[in-house]
Amino acid sequence: MKIVSNLVSLPRTFSQARLIYMCGKAYKSDEHGWSQRFGCCEGPRRYWLGMGMFFITSLLGFAQTGKVFISPLGSSVELNLVTESQGDYILETQASLMEGAQWEPLMQFKQGQADQPTRFVDPVCGTSDQRFFRLRKLLDQGVREVSNFRLLDVQGEAHELYYFWPKRAIVIVLHGDREEFLEETNQLLSPLIERYQNDGLLVWHVLARTEQSATLTESKPIHQIDSPILLDLDGIVTRAMASVEVPEAVLVDPRQWSIAYRGPIELRTDLGDQEYVMAPLEDAVESLMSGKQPSIQNLKPFGAPHGVKALEVPSYTGVVAPLLITHCIPCHSEGNIAPWSMDSHARVAEFSGLIKSSVLAGEMPPWHAEPRFSRFSNDKSMSSDEINHLIAWIDAGSPLGEGEDPLPAASKIVVEDWPLGKPDHVVSIPTQRIPAQGSVDYRYFFLESPFAKDVWLRAASVKPGNRSVVHHGLVFKGNFLELLALRGGLSGFFAGYVPGMEQVEFPAGTGKRLRRGDILVFQMHYTTSGQAASDQTQLGLYLSPEPPERELVTSAAYDVDFTIPPHERDVHVRATKVLNRASILYEFSPHMHYRGARSRFTLNFPDGRSETILHVPAYFFDWQALYRLEEPIHVPAGTQLVCEGWFDNTIQNRFNPNPDDTVRFGEQSWEEMFIGYVNYAEE
Repeated sequence: MKIVSNLVSLPRTFSQARLIYMCGKAYKSDEHGWSQRFGCCEGPRRYWLGMGMFFITSLLGFAQTGKVFISPLGSSVELNLVTESQGDYILETQASLMEGAQWEPLMQFKQGQADQPTRFVDPVCGTSDQRFFRLRKLLDQGVREVSNFRLLDVQGEAHELYYFWPKRAIVIVLHGDREEFLEETNQLLSPLIERYQNDGLLVWHVLARTEQSATLTESKPIHQIDSPILLDLDGIVTRAMASVEVPEAVLVDPRQWSIAYRGPIELRTDLGDQEYVMAPLEDAVESLMSGKQPSIQNLKPFGAPHGVKALEVPSYTGVVAPLLITHCIPCHSEGNIAPWSMDSHARVAEFSGLIKSSVLAGEMPPWHAEPRFSRFSNDKSMSSDEINHLIAWIDAGSPLGEGEDPLPAASKIVVEDWPLGKPDHVVSIPTQRIPAQGSVDYRYFFLESPFAKDVWLRAASVKPGNRSVVHHGLVFKGNFLELLALRGGLSGFFAGYVPGMEQVEFPAGTGKRLRRGDILVFQMHYTTSGQAASDQTQLGLYLSPEPPERELVTSAAYDVDFTIPPHERDVHVRATKVLNRASILYEFSPHMHYRGARSRFTLNFPDGRSETILHVPAYFFDWQALYRLEEPIHVPAGTQLVCEGWFDNTIQNRFNPNPDDTVRFGEQSWEEMFIGYVNYAEE
């Protein structure tokens, strides 16, 4: 699917034919056009019922494609818009006809029935000295596509737009930073939700925030809101949605991920002795549910400023290229693991829509820990400022600007055979042949320690020979009884490779001991790729110059007794591990297969306190990170580590091998595992 550079693209290709009208002084019209001026004064305010520049359009030879009839309505004015050809039209306004003044869009709509003009009651004209209107026909409307995005709600649960493709209509209410609108918009939406929620209507509130504030979850209105409140950190999605005034409702059609309507939920105009009420969102939802396109597609919200600071288009060479070099080039370069290389501005511009969608959905850069609980030294995420600048640059059309493109030189990265440098010793398994199709049972290889004495290691790096077929490779070490206790990796491992996990040195001050005579057991899990392949995975061992302060232990909390029913989401699994001695915790890593959706690690202390240390709201099997704490955590003896996971066995999970299966623990990727690994050292 093509992703346009802006979440809402409002085409500006118009017919040359246009009519201009104004309120303030009175002009009269009939079927032949505009004729003599006549006076009209009601009290201290004078209303101009309409002035059409028909004589100008006639002289220029432009076709007349519509008429605007203006009449007083209480303290405001009513516009009846009669169009003479099918298509999309836009009504615009201006306070004065001065050269260079901008026309402001009021309403975009489709032609109605010939004998039923489109009605618009202007909420502003009754309070303005003068106001001009013009009606233009859009020659090329196109599809107003919406990019994917993922935000967390106030409870920390992730909500991804494209995940909800089975819905028939999605309403996204943009609030900017105006929390005070939540209660009112919730009341306006309640009848709509009650009417359509069982027919496939989804409603979200999006609230821009500089941080995920705990006080927000404690405020009274939050608990009374019927729909999820998504927190838009630093207004990233609000900006990308091109919102100006709030509250603003955006109605998304999931059939083609397009915007069917955007504007106010409801528009009320005070007419003095009465009130005119317009419900454009309700009309739009009703049309969409009936398989039709709404007649009104865009309507000015007439709301408050959204409070999110506007950004200037950043420089490509000064801002955008450096952040791409830092966050993207290490993978998106020739010979690295990404499927395409960011080797030029032209290449990045070509993929700009995909980049935008991937970044807003939190898929790239591949870092999935929620930032509010812990800081991690290997955090690969972009800052919100970096994301905002990147999206603003893409939305502006990805301009090259001035200066030399730095990407061609920066993308020429030498791919190291061993990222940590040449190992002190390499242990290799025999070359393995992998068939093109079918399932491959686990393969085990037993080798002896290559050292004639006990040694301490600063790193142990597993290097797959063929990443396309290596599902994972774990290495265990020890004597026969110790190997049995590891239960095939459920209780821990010596070294390992899983997709997305970097090979790094052990945490500072720690190391792992390899004894003389220890057996090294390689557990290799291969998956077929459609082509016959071979692999020779290797283990690189890096000696420590001196014994470390502490011995690093890789252990785990795990569960093998769980069942995931067909077509179920949020299936909860829980496992625990008790640390019997005072310990220092360094790293954590959840492990599930393709139905794994999210994970959380919590510490329960002996004094009754609990602390969440890692929350992965969106788990990706292909990016299994080892989350290394920026500051290791010291815990007393008796501390319980609780690892929780949630599985998604629905068709909406795009990675799901088969939503019809009842899933249990198993080694193959179409089965499931639940393991929470922890690297720690006893004090």
